[in-house]
Amino acid sequence: MKRLKQHVYKQRVRVKDFIMDFDKLNSGYVFPNHFLSALSMAGIDKYLSPKELEVICENYKVQRDATLVMVDHRTFLHELELVFTVPHLEKDPLVEVAPEPADLLDKTRYLKSSRVLEPQEREEAVLAVISRLGDVCYKRGQPVKAFFDDAARDDHSAKLFGHVTLPQFRQVLTTKLDWVVSDPEISLLAAKFRHEDKPEFINYIAFSCTVDPPERYWNDQ
Repeated sequence: MKRLKQHVYKQRVRVKDFIMDFDKLNSGYVFPNHFLSALSMAGIDKYLSPKELEVICENYKVQRDATLVMVDHRTFLHELELVFTVPHLEKDPLVEVAPEPADLLDKTRYLKSSRVLEPQEREEAVLAVISRLGDVCYKRGQPVKAFFDDAARDDHSAKLFGHVTLPQFRQVLTTKLDWVVSDPEISLLAAKFRHEDKPEFINYIAFSCTVDPPERYWNDQ
């Protein structure tokens, strides 16, 4: 459900609109196959696997009578739409409402990568690459973010804030910065800093902050 909430919040998907197409009488219940069809129509099946959708469906099934099993979509939608609003807000209009659900979005996504690669050997390998490139940044005194900013402003760039494509990422590292980085090392970095929902994009701001943290210079003063 947390992953579903992340997708619904980021994409602003109104799942209710799709489910209500199968509940014309507003009973609060739909058949399990209709529930899964509604999620598919909402595009959720592109983000969650069929098995994961089945798990969600099973969780909200109720026995309506001896032979009839249906999905309680009101309870499902109530929990899902908590990402958009605070229930009963009209009864306490002065309650403090967070600007965004903190448990769904990584507040440090532009400062570092919280992703840990599997198996452990890959994580250790990418950390070794980051450490080596960080030393290069420090010795050259050459902040790297500006080079990525130029690539992101290119007319042919996808214009996803803070991100560049993998070819752009590789070009900045090997051509613009003239670093010696192998293709396997670039693949490791890409896996570490890729966008959560769009893996073809690399979070260059998080990468830049990791290999070229400003405090490294201040600590020597």
